[in-house]
Amino acid sequence: MARSNGGVIGVQNDPLTELVTDFTGPGTFTSRPTTANVGVLVIAGGGGGGNGSPTKGGGAGAGGLVLVPSLNIGGGTSIPISIGGGGGSSAIGGDTTFGSSPQPYYLIAKGGGGGGDMTRGAGDQGGSSGGSAGPMSGASVGPDPAAGSQPTQPGNSGTFGHGNKGGYRASATPSGNTGGNGGGGAGAAGTEAGPGGGNYGGGNGGNGYDVKPVFGPSQPFYLPAPSGQDGFFAGGGGGGPATPYPPNARGNGGVGGGNPANPEVPGLRNPGPAGVANSGGGGGTSPSGRSGGSGRVSVIESGGASGVWSLQDQYAARKAGNWPT
Repeated sequence: MARSNGGVIGVQNDPLTELVTDFTGPGTFTSRPTTANVGVLVIAGGGGGGNGSPTKGGGAGAGGLVLVPSLNIGGGTSIPISIGGGGGSSAIGGDTTFGSSPQPYYLIAKGGGGGGDMTRGAGDQGGSSGGSAGPMSGASVGPDPAAGSQPTQPGNSGTFGHGNKGGYRASATPSGNTGGNGGGGAGAAGTEAGPGGGNYGGGNGGNGYDVKPVFGPSQPFYLPAPSGQDGFFAGGGGGGPATPYPPNARGNGGVGGGNPANPEVPGLRNPGPAGVANSGGGGGTSPSGRSGGSGRVSVIESGGASGVWSLQDQYAARKAGNWPT
């Protein structure tokens, strides 16, 4: 006989374990019949790094990140999902959506801003904003793209949204030897040019945001643990150094999939031609700009005790017509 723990004793229902559903491409999420609330992670595509021509470009901003600990969707609900791609050279990343407006559970993560290049200077505003290029002596790099746009989105997309600004310098020192600035990450702003080589060095991408408080200490979709990035997503891209640059002057990628500046040296985080796939990481700068990482959606449904239904789960199941007999 089923035992009560303060819920409603109904027919014998099978024990349910915690279930995580992960999307790296478009699809449809359907909640279990007994589900009332879910935890949701939505990450947009990261922006593309600036065109350095050949260096000094800005790192791209990470895709906006939305992390909702408990979102009411009800049992047996089908929700369409779209995944934003990473932006190309100096381009804004694609948006990622969970549901569609005006559904009450609709969420949107905004694509990351592209890094500034040597033609236009300033980075783009995005979920997190791109870093500006390193200006020439006395030259203006255009308007500061300011803070990332993700926290300003309406509803839960902004309330639970994370995005920060990229590094920015309005003009160069008299010598003009100022590197490109790092792109903003979901957890921290990108840094201004300087680390690793005085005013020659490129700025580091801002770190991403930790999703472990909602999804737990370990999940198959986390980035590899040896890199120290497990549970972090949406790091910003690194800015490029100004010539003549000293060793290790390249801006590093932000923790959570951010891509470093090119030319790379040993020890930089997330080396390669783009931000880490499905991390929302911003692309680092290079002579042609590096692409951002694509986005993702992950949903976590809690487990349940056999034979016992909470009042909320019973209500959701009855409303959806899924109450077993």
